[in-house]
Amino acid sequence: MANGHPNTASFGLGFIGAVLIFCAFAAVAWLLFSFSSTLQPNEDKRAQNREDKSAAIAQEAQDKLYSPAKWIDKSKGTVQLPIDTAMDLVVADYQAKSVHASEVKVEDPYPFGLKSITPGFEAAPAATGTAAITGTAATTGTAAPVAKPATAASPTPEVKS
Repeated sequence: MANGHPNTASFGLGFIGAVLIFCAFAAVAWLLFSFSSTLQPNEDKRAQNREDKSAAIAQEAQDKLYSPAKWIDKSKGTVQLPIDTAMDLVVADYQAKSVHASEVKVEDPYPFGLKSITPGFEAAPAATGTAAITGTAATTGTAAPVAKPATAASPTPEVKS
């Protein structure tokens, strides 16, 4: 402060200097980015590398699917076949098999109250309201069974071959 007046010239020169320094940094950054963009970026190189690997994998798969038959492991009897030959062998194998009933025995998957759809059982009429409960069942609070055996026939049909 000279003679009671603030010195404003130093503030103006400092502001102009800061603006010039900022512009210099901006010019350097612009030059760096403009020259580096002319080179191939790493992303393009990696994308090309991924495409090359994908093409190699696809070519290997095509070779395995359509190459002539060859041994993979003779001791285990493992052979690599072309897909067309393998499909023809599977179709021929299925055509050579005779059709017969399955020998797998399956338990009745239904709980006790739902056996009305099982062969060999007759469905009792459904109880509506309390009118269907009679006799000792009414006093004990239990209902009559829903399904009962129809005849003395076997519950599973016999398969004749």
